[in-house]
Amino acid sequence: MRPACLRVALRTALAAALLLPAGRGAAADEAVVPPAMQGRWAGNARITVSWCQQTNLAVALDIHADGTVGGKVGDARLRSGWITPNRALLGHTFSARTDYLIEGKLKDPIVAAESITRPRVSLPVNLVNGVLLGNVTTSGTVVGGKKTMSLSAASLKLTRPP
Repeated sequence: MRPACLRVALRTALAAALLLPAGRGAAADEAVVPPAMQGRWAGNARITVSWCQQTNLAVALDIHADGTVGGKVGDARLRSGWITPNRALLGHTFSARTDYLIEGKLKDPIVAAESITRPRVSLPVNLVNGVLLGNVTTSGTVVGGKKTMSLSAASLKLTRPP
């Protein structure tokens, strides 16, 4: 490999290590989820799409040490859920992205009263003073309406239930 190509390859590898999150491929002896985040969480988010009559979205999660996540988002059950780091050192330094990303599949309607069903959900969250703060976004289109558009909810706040 020519010296110029080698320098470019090394710079690219270094940038990727600093910018990309660790993801689901952590070593077996590393804790995937910090102890402070493990366990049961519950709270609400404010639905921000105009086509949904319901204004509140209840969220209840069970975060496990191995990175798997179960629970409910709205009326839907979270299946095949997982949590991963969402930013690396450089991203944390510049406040790019959130600390963690929870993703999974949804079973049943997310808003049953309005027959709103989406197959997947994403919850970017930060752990701040013992509270998970973030947002909720489902799969779906950018434009459309109740049948196809992504359902989003802001100001997600999850705490430990008593």
